[in-house]
Amino acid sequence: MPTRIIHFSDPQIVPAGEMNYDIDPQARLKLCIDAILSHTSDVDACFITGDLTHWGETKAYTVLKQELDRLPFPVYMMMGNHDHRQSFLSVFNDHPVCDQGFIQYALDMPCGRFICLDTLDKGKRGGILCEQRLVWLEGELNSTSEPVYLFMHHPPFDVGLPNMDKDKLANSDEFLKVIKPHKHRIRHIFFGHLHRSVSGSWQGVSYSCPPSPVHQTPLELENAKPGYVSPEPPVYQLVDIHNDSDGDRVVVHSHHFLHDAPAINSRTCYRYQKPAKPE
Repeated sequence: MPTRIIHFSDPQIVPAGEMNYDIDPQARLKLCIDAILSHTSDVDACFITGDLTHWGETKAYTVLKQELDRLPFPVYMMMGNHDHRQSFLSVFNDHPVCDQGFIQYALDMPCGRFICLDTLDKGKRGGILCEQRLVWLEGELNSTSEPVYLFMHHPPFDVGLPNMDKDKLANSDEFLKVIKPHKHRIRHIFFGHLHRSVSGSWQGVSYSCPPSPVHQTPLELENAKPGYVSPEPPVYQLVDIHNDSDGDRVVVHSHHFLHDAPAINSRTCYRYQKPAKPE
């Protein structure tokens, strides 16, 4: 059996009854949780890679907890630039933290070690991994010989969206220096922040980023400051991580949980048939 996780990012919850970008984030999260409960099984854990709330208010984290408590498996969260550590911990007071007080931690799963990083740089949109956090990361990498999966909010490289690239991880070079000796064991990097579906490889390591459950970033490759947010569908991702006779692999499925068009019956629908004699 693979290790199966849910990954989503950037729910940007606000206090109950409030709206943001003409969207009710709590209602969206509720629909997301409903879909997870209806469409998935055998899930080991859920990972939410930051921007849990929009302004880091305790009331918003309380709303978040109310919805996440419906899930029957553990939920692990990270800090994004919209988050506030103390407010988060006042509501999620049993959530893992490191000795230095950052919301970062490591979990040993059947498929390897999951390392979750805190890239919050207080007061800034971009992220950072300070020396303390990098030393901690190096220690976690050195203390295992197992495959490693990294989770963080800010991407450590440009993705071609100028509106978001200016707010990536500020010290990507230092981060790369720490992980480079272990690249052969790093199977995947999961991150958020972008509010778009983006995937590929960086320095030979595969990565994926899901759209937000709320609003999305426009696909504006030449515009450093779009004047709108995109109404593209929200997503959560179902990830299966395999370590078996067929080799290691990470499979990421995206579920557009608000998609409500009727299913097309492949047995009864009209299908264009191959001509008897192609022209």
